[in-house]
Amino acid sequence: MVKNPYEVLGVSPSASADEVKKAYRKKARQLHPDVAGPGHEDAFKEVSSAYAVLYDPDKRQMYDLGG
Repeated sequence: MVKNPYEVLGVSPSASADEVKKAYRKKARQLHPDVAGPGHEDAFKEVSSAYAVLYDPDKRQMYDLGG
């Protein structure tokens, strides 16, 4: 099951693009396999996928509409 990208990044649905970017960078630094170790690869990929959805205005709109 795909997790809610807002929950993954810890931002609200009304978060701006800058807030999304800041949250992504913070989580990515914490979970990057070079820093956190190879056991965190899946979590890092999940954070990256959530960012890809929320930072792109078209993808974010599709997600918000339930698509």
